[in-house]
Amino acid sequence: MNTSTHLAEFGTQLPRDDALIQDAIPANELNREGEAALYESLRTMWHPVAASADLAESPLRVLLLDEPLVVVRLNGQICAFPDLCLHRGTALSLGWVEDGQLRCPYHGWTYGSDGMCTGIPAHHGTKIPKRACLRALRVTEALGLIWVCLDDQPLFDVPSYPEFHDPNFHVLRMPVYDWNCSAARRVENFVDLAHIPWVHDGIIGRRDEPEVPEHEVWREGAELRMAAAVKEPASVKTGASFTASVTWRLIMPFTVVWNQELPDQRHFGGFIAASPLGRKLTRTFTLRHLNYEVEETKLLELEQVIAEADRVIAESQRPEELPVDLTAELHIRGADRISIEYRKWLIEIYKKYGGLAIAR
Repeated sequence: MNTSTHLAEFGTQLPRDDALIQDAIPANELNREGEAALYESLRTMWHPVAASADLAESPLRVLLLDEPLVVVRLNGQICAFPDLCLHRGTALSLGWVEDGQLRCPYHGWTYGSDGMCTGIPAHHGTKIPKRACLRALRVTEALGLIWVCLDDQPLFDVPSYPEFHDPNFHVLRMPVYDWNCSAARRVENFVDLAHIPWVHDGIIGRRDEPEVPEHEVWREGAELRMAAAVKEPASVKTGASFTASVTWRLIMPFTVVWNQELPDQRHFGGFIAASPLGRKLTRTFTLRHLNYEVEETKLLELEQVIAEADRVIAESQRPEELPVDLTAELHIRGADRISIEYRKWLIEIYKKYGGLAIAR
């Protein structure tokens, strides 16, 4: 089944209602077993595991969905395997690349780009058991990142970010950081409009203007999209205060691309991809794009202040994983619209693919 076929199975029409809706949300059957199946369904999706620049000549150990992996370049090809030698379970990431092969540091076994064992130094003879083959995982490079899917049939494509390739934009790579919460919690924090005046008062919002702006939310392909006119105080990011036309693309499951169009035709925006290292541990990869000059050091300081304030909030939330059971928390239709639709989509994914991911 290809990606377009997957997407055709999901609805695109979203109801409109700005009322307080706690009583209007039906309970769903997503119990602990269901939550576990939802987590397993993430195996069917692409996730970033490292920056391409971080992978040099030596193999690199990474973590994805609680599984240690090794990524390595063999004869110019990017490869990903479980970080486990088939002989005695040694971490292959402790080894090295030799003649285009990945060599285990314990007994010297070597593996090719297809995962097949190519050499057993202690073995007398040339016959290598057929079982001596690592599972070669789906891996690709895009946007300066290494992406891995633990399933052979990815549900969605690797996220797109057109500004990354647009020569009119300067793209900045921000430091990578880890939060003690789920990837869904981290993503929901980023698209939550109501928290901005309270958590980021005087930085990108104002507490004396707490109203969430009118906004639209809709599905388009593998994305939830949102658009609004947003007021923002003066900062090093843009200079004077302004009202900008802002669009967000929440690309399933854990990527957000956003863009602010300022009144003077300047654009500022970015990309975040939240990688689920584990159920309650998330690594965020961040890019920023703009088409004007800015003091990069001061912009980085501003971004770190914003991220740190959000980290404190996200890590305080209980449960650390996002409760996709919509009755578990109180929701406001207008202010929480994108969060509600995001959680509904996660439920749909669980129902369609959770059991399949476990079966595979």
